[in-house]
Amino acid sequence: MSSLSIIDIKLRKILSTPGRLLALAVLALLVFARLYNLQVLATIRLRGFDLEQHLMPRLYEPAPLRIVAIDEKSLERYGQWPWPRTLMARLVSQIAAGKPLVLGVDIIFAEPDRFSPASLVSILPSIPESIARELASLPGNDAALAAAFRQVPTVLGEGMSIQATSGRYPQSVARLNRFGTDPTPFLLSYPQRLRSLPDLRTAALGEGALLAEPDADGILRRMPLFVLAGGNLLPSISLEMLRVAFKIGSVDIVTAADGVQGAMLGHWFIPTDRRARAYPYFTQFAPQVYVSAADLLDGSYDSVNLRGRIVFLGVTALGLTDQKQTPFGLMSGTETQVQLIDSVLTRNLLWRPPIMNLIELAVALGAGLFTIFALPYRRPSIAGALFVGLVVTIVACAFASFLRSRVLFDATYPSFATVATYGVMLAASLRATETARRRLASDLASQRERQAHLEGELSAARAIQMGLLPRRFPAFSQRRDFDIYASIEPARMVGGDLYDFALLDPRRLSFVIADVSGDGVAAALFMAMSKEVLRAATLRHGDALERVFAEANAEILAVGNQMAEEGADTMFVTVFAGILDLTSGKLIYLNAGHDAPFVLKQGTQPRQLAGAGGPPLGAVENFPYALEKQQLTPGELLLLYTDGVTDAQDPTRSFYAVNRLQSLLASAPITSAKAMVDLVLDDLRRFANGADQADDITLLAIRWLGAEGAVLIK
Repeated sequence: MSSLSIIDIKLRKILSTPGRLLALAVLALLVFARLYNLQVLATIRLRGFDLEQHLMPRLYEPAPLRIVAIDEKSLERYGQWPWPRTLMARLVSQIAAGKPLVLGVDIIFAEPDRFSPASLVSILPSIPESIARELASLPGNDAALAAAFRQVPTVLGEGMSIQATSGRYPQSVARLNRFGTDPTPFLLSYPQRLRSLPDLRTAALGEGALLAEPDADGILRRMPLFVLAGGNLLPSISLEMLRVAFKIGSVDIVTAADGVQGAMLGHWFIPTDRRARAYPYFTQFAPQVYVSAADLLDGSYDSVNLRGRIVFLGVTALGLTDQKQTPFGLMSGTETQVQLIDSVLTRNLLWRPPIMNLIELAVALGAGLFTIFALPYRRPSIAGALFVGLVVTIVACAFASFLRSRVLFDATYPSFATVATYGVMLAASLRATETARRRLASDLASQRERQAHLEGELSAARAIQMGLLPRRFPAFSQRRDFDIYASIEPARMVGGDLYDFALLDPRRLSFVIADVSGDGVAAALFMAMSKEVLRAATLRHGDALERVFAEANAEILAVGNQMAEEGADTMFVTVFAGILDLTSGKLIYLNAGHDAPFVLKQGTQPRQLAGAGGPPLGAVENFPYALEKQQLTPGELLLLYTDGVTDAQDPTRSFYAVNRLQSLLASAPITSAKAMVDLVLDDLRRFANGADQADDITLLAIRWLGAEGAVLIK
C-alpha cells in the first residue's frame, strides 16, 4: 500500500468522527467573518471592552486638570447664553490670574459679538446719531476677549462640518511633523472647519479639533488625535493643549503602511489605532475637578487654585452642552476631552495594537481546532471540563491584558468560536450515540419479529405484519422540513400490504409502499421477506433505485420460485419506492406494477405520478426498471395507497374506485400528512357503511415543507 493511500485512510478515519466536518466548516465560516470584519463582530468586540471597564473601573487619580463650567448656576446668575464677549473676557481674565499651564476653549466664537457697541447701532436704529457715532468709535467686545486670551496660553477649539467649502484654510498655529507614510488615507476627513474669529485666533497659541465621534452603536469609546479638516492636517484640542502646556515645539504623527501608529510629543509617545484614534480609560471625576464660572466671576473661588493646571472652559448647562454616550454613561463633550487628557497624563490610555487582530484570529483558530480534535467526546464530563477551562483561560487572558498593560484583547470572538465548535461536536456525538442505540433496538425488534414469524400461527403472522411497520407518529418529531404519516387496516385474513420509510442521512428520506399477491400466513411471510430485501438493498445502493429494484427482483423471484417448487402459489409484489431530497424537493422513484400515487397541492387539481414503470417484483426476470424524477415544491403532499383503497366495496358491491378518491382529494385541505390519511379513511368508512373489508387498506402520506424548516437531527 502506497504512502498516499495510508495518508488517505488516516485522513478519512480522522474526519469520520461525528461532527468534525461540520465543526470545521463552522470554524472556517467564523474565520472568514472575522477577516471580512463584519460590523456585528466589531460591535460585540467593543461591548466586551466596555464590560472590562465596568468590571474593573478606574479610580480617579488627582491630576492637574480643571473644568471651568458655564453651568446652570452661572446662567441663573449672569443671564442666558450666549454671554457678551466682555463677560467672557472677564471670566478668561479671572482664569489667567491663576496662571494655569494652558486654557482650552471648548467654545467656538465664529460670529462677531452682537453686544459690541457698533452692533448695538444696527440692533437699535432709534439711537440718536451722535450716540451712534460714539458707539461705533468704541472698540468691539471681541477685542476685549482677544486681549484676555493673550493673558494666558490659549488653545481654541475648532468644529468639523460635513458641508463642502470653497478654498482651503491656512494651516493652524500648531507645527505638525509627519514620520513614515502618508497618514491622510487613514484619517477622519471633513470638508469644512468652523473656526473662531481671526482676531481671536491671532491671540491664541494654537487650535485643535473639537471632535468625538461615537462608534456604530452610538457609544463614544475612541477619540481622534488627528483629523483632516478643510484639506489641512489638524491635531485634536487635547493634543494641542498638551503641546502648549509643556512647551513642546511640534506635534509628530507616526504612520506605518497599515495605518497611523500614534502621536509624538517630544519624547512622549501616545499610541492610537490605525485611524489615529486613542482609547481613554473612562472614570468618574471627583467634584473638585469642576469649577463653576459663576464662582470665578464673583470671587468665591480663588483663581490661584488654577496655578500649574490644565484648564478647559466649556458650557455644561443642560440643553446647551453636547452630551456623549460613553461606557460610563452620558458626559458633556468638554468632559470627554478632559477624560482623554487625564488618561494620557496618568498613563491609563488604553491601547489596541494592530497585531491584536491576528493574535485573536490565531487564538480562535487554535482553540477551535483543539475543541474539534483533542476533546474526548466519548467521555462527556471530561470534555465539558476541558471546554470550560479553555473558555475561562481565554477570558482570563483578556482581563489580565487589560489590567496589567492596558492592552485591549478581544475575548468574545475566540470564546464564541470555541463555544460554536464545541456545540457542533457535542450535538453530533450525542446524535451518533442515539443512532447507535436506535440501531441496536431496531435489530433486537427485528429478531423478535422473525422469531414470531416462524411460529406459523395466523394471529402471530398478523402481529408480525403490524410489528414490522413503523407505527409511532410523529416519526421524526425533531424535523421541521417534512411531515409523514401512515396507516394500515388489515382485513380478517392476514394480507401482504406493507409500507416503510427511513432517513438514509439527514438529507434523504427513503419510503416504500407494497402489496404482496395473495393472503394468509404465506403472504405475511412473503411480505416480511420483501420488506427486509427492499430495505437492505436501499441501504446499500441509496439513490440508485434501479439497482435496488434489480437486486430485490432477483431475490424475490428466487424465493417465489422456491415456494412454487414446494407447492405454494406463485407470489409477486407490487412496489412503489422513492427517495426525497429534503433540501431541494427532488424526488426519484420507481413503480413496479403499483397504483400511481397522487401529488396534492393546495389550490390545484390532484395529479398522479406518471412513468413507464414495470411489472411487479418477482414476475419477470432481469427486467430493466427505468428511474423517474419529479420536482416537488414546498407544501406539496404525496399520497401513496394500495388497491385495498380503490377496491373497497359498499353493501351493494360497488367499488370505491380511483375517481371517487380523486374527487375527494380535489376538495381536501392540505394541512398535514395525518389529516390527509384520516380524511381518506373516514370517507372509506362512510362508503363501506359496514360492509366486510376484503383486503388490507394501507395509506402513506408525505408532505415536504421545504429546506428552510430543517433542523439538525439530535
